[in-house]
Amino acid sequence: MKNNTWVVLQREYMTRVKKKSFLVATILVPVLIVVLAFSSALLATIGGSKTVFAVVDETGLYADSFVSEGDDTFEYVQDTAVAFEGMREGEYDVLLWLYPGSQDSNRQNIKLFYEKTEPSVTKLSKIETMTETRLRMELLQRESDIDQSTFVYINNAKADIVSQNRKTGERSYTEVKTALAYVLGFLIYMFIFMFGNMIMAGVIEEKSSRIIEVMISSVKPMQLLMGKVIGLVLVCLTQFLVWIVLSSILMLVVGLLTGGGVDAAQLAAAQSGMPADMVPMNEFQEMMKDFQAIVASLHIKQLAFFFLIYFMGGYLLYASLFAAVGSAVEKEEDASQFMLPITVPLILALIITANVLQNPSGPLAFWGSMIPFTSPIVMLARIPFGVPTWELLLSIGLLVLGFIASIWVASRIYRVGILMYGKKGSYKELWKWIRYKS
Repeated sequence: MKNNTWVVLQREYMTRVKKKSFLVATILVPVLIVVLAFSSALLATIGGSKTVFAVVDETGLYADSFVSEGDDTFEYVQDTAVAFEGMREGEYDVLLWLYPGSQDSNRQNIKLFYEKTEPSVTKLSKIETMTETRLRMELLQRESDIDQSTFVYINNAKADIVSQNRKTGERSYTEVKTALAYVLGFLIYMFIFMFGNMIMAGVIEEKSSRIIEVMISSVKPMQLLMGKVIGLVLVCLTQFLVWIVLSSILMLVVGLLTGGGVDAAQLAAAQSGMPADMVPMNEFQEMMKDFQAIVASLHIKQLAFFFLIYFMGGYLLYASLFAAVGSAVEKEEDASQFMLPITVPLILALIITANVLQNPSGPLAFWGSMIPFTSPIVMLARIPFGVPTWELLLSIGLLVLGFIASIWVASRIYRVGILMYGKKGSYKELWKWIRYKS
C-alpha cells in the first residue's frame, strides 16, 4: 500500500480552507487586532462624560482645592439645600459634601449624592487625590508651618524607573512584557483547544457516518492520522500568515492616517518648520511615540517566529491526542471522560505562567518550559523576558520528541478505535488498543 498521507493532507487542507467560517475569521481577526492596537490611544484622546459637581465645604479648608478640568466642573455653593435644588433643576449632576465630625484629625468625611448617573471610579479617584493633597498641606502647615510652595514641591516628588539592558542600551518595558507574556500563553492555550476540538469533531463525524471505513480500505491508519493532523496545522499556518500580512498592512495604513506611521517628533517638526526637539507634541503624538518605542523593544519578528514554532509543536502534540479521543468515541458528549489527561497539563501550564511572570528564570518556570505538555505555553511566556539559546533549543527538541511519542501512542489507539462501534471506550480498553500488535 503506497503512502497516501499527502492525499489526506490535501483533502483536509482544501476542505477547511474553502469553508465560509475560515474566510470570515481570516478577514475579521486582522481588523480586530488593528482596532485593539489603536483603540487605547484613540480613546484616551476622546473626552469622557461631562459632570458638574456642586461643592459644599463645611470645613472651610477646600476653598481652592477643586479646580475644573477636562470634563469635570466644580462649582462651590452655599449649602446642601441649594445643591439639591440645583440637582432637581438639572444644574448639577453630583453633590460633593465635605463636612467635619471625624474623630481622627487626619481623615476627611465626604459624601457624594447623585440622581441619574453614578460617578465613575476615575472621577472618585480624582476627588480623593484633590482632597488628600489639600488635607496633607493643611496638616503640614499646622504641624511644621511649611509654606504652600514647599509642600507642592515635596508632594510632587516621584521616582522614575527605567530598566535598561547594559550591553545593548535598550529600554525594557517590564509591565508591557508581563501582559504580553500572559496574552501569548493564553493564545496558545486557546488555539490548541480550538483546533484540537476541530480535529476531534472531524474524526467523530467521519466515524459516525462510516466514511472512515471507505477511507481505511485505501489508507493506513497512521497515514490517515498524520494527514489529518498536518493538514489542519497547515490550515492554521495559512490563517496566521494571512492575519500577519493583513494586520501589518492595516497597521501601516492606520498609522499613516493618524501620524503614527512615522516618527511623531519628525512629523510635528516637518509641519511647523522647527527643529524636532523644540516642537511640542500633542497627546496623541506622544502616545504614538511611546507605542513605537514599546513595539521596537518587544522584537516582534522574533516573538512571531517562536509563536509559530511553539504553536505548531504544541498543536501537533495535542492534536494527535484529540484525534485519538475522537476515534475512541461515537459522540462528542462521550469524549469528556477522556479529556482530563489532555486538559490538566494545559491548565497547569497557565498556572505555571502566573509564576513565570513573577520569576521568569526560576526552577518552576524552567521545568515548565522543558516538559513538552506545558512548554508551548510556559516558554512562550518566558521569551519576552529573555531566554538563553540553549534552553530554547533544548525545549524545542524535547517538544519534537514529545510529538513523536504522542503521535505513536495516538496512532495505536486510532487504528483500532476508528473501526469500533457500539462499545463505549474506557481507559482499560485504550491501554489494550495501545498494546495490540499490528
